[in-house]
Amino acid sequence: MRDGEPAIRDRGGCLFIIGNGKPDHARHFVERTGLDGKVFTDPGRATYRALGMRGGVGASLSLELFRNAWRAYRAGFRQSSVQGDPWQQGGAAVVSPGGQIGYLHVARTAGDHAPLAAILAALERLRGT
Repeated sequence: MRDGEPAIRDRGGCLFIIGNGKPDHARHFVERTGLDGKVFTDPGRATYRALGMRGGVGASLSLELFRNAWRAYRAGFRQSSVQGDPWQQGGAAVVSPGGQIGYLHVARTAGDHAPLAAILAALERLRGT
């Protein structure tokens, strides 16, 4: 998503990352990635529950997980230390300043990322309302 941050800003959006680790983990993430967006942490995972994000071993292990891991490995990505709940799946939400959810992607497994085009389209729709 970091690569899409300029396009998100061009459409009036702000990128927010919400992890489930400790505050030190969030600081380390920012240092490691160089992300310009805002990074928060929610160790109790209330945000994840409110958005209906999946979690647990059963919701995480699938053939798709191994395909995504292989794709990431071939692209040069390597897993570093796990921080926070390793079984909590994420997703993406486009939310207006008034709290309207314009787009929600609930990841089925690790590596199931929201298409940037869908996020940008949702930003355009929210900007037009």
